[in-house]
Amino acid sequence: MPDDSEFFRKKPQQARSWSVVNAIIEAADQLLERAGEPQKLSLQRIAERAGVGIGSLYDYFANREGLLGAFLARLTEKNFEALERELTALGPMPFDDALPHLVDAVLRTYLERPERTRAIIRTIARLGWVRPVVAERDRFAALLAERLCADHPELDAARARLASEVLCDAVMGVVLGELWRDRDDAGAARVREELLALTRLRLSALVR
Repeated sequence: MPDDSEFFRKKPQQARSWSVVNAIIEAADQLLERAGEPQKLSLQRIAERAGVGIGSLYDYFANREGLLGAFLARLTEKNFEALERELTALGPMPFDDALPHLVDAVLRTYLERPERTRAIIRTIARLGWVRPVVAERDRFAALLAERLCADHPELDAARARLASEVLCDAVMGVVLGELWRDRDDAGAARVREELLALTRLRLSALVR
């Protein structure tokens, strides 16, 4: 998990304290989706939404940036865990057969609530938190590479890792495009199919 210690004024130690912090972070998530821009968030509104006093919020977070950083760290880890579960649930399915499920899981994770994802991307940019996000991408790409090498033991591990990173970037590139583009369900389905065709072409070149 990304280290979130830098974002806390005081990191909670007890379950009761964590319940307060969890409520604050969840409230920030909800209000960020509505506001669309991190600079529009009010700490007072977040405290009210969480059902705590503003003093309790300041016990743990010195400012809005600290709270949003803790939120991003938690969200990044949750997204990684969700995709890891998806990969594990596919069991011994060949990588090529698993690919559509993985692509759908990523698209669902980031496009199911587009307003929220757009607000999160703006927050990442505002806080300059790109490097930890890339680190989590690398972490998931390593899992994909392991799966790919299990299907194709003859593959060079470094090439498999690089190919997996490229696949992750390709999918996220599509996500970024779709977030700011009006497209009906039929158009979204065509984009998905093109993405699958491109990734399969890359994989076929890798393992031939």
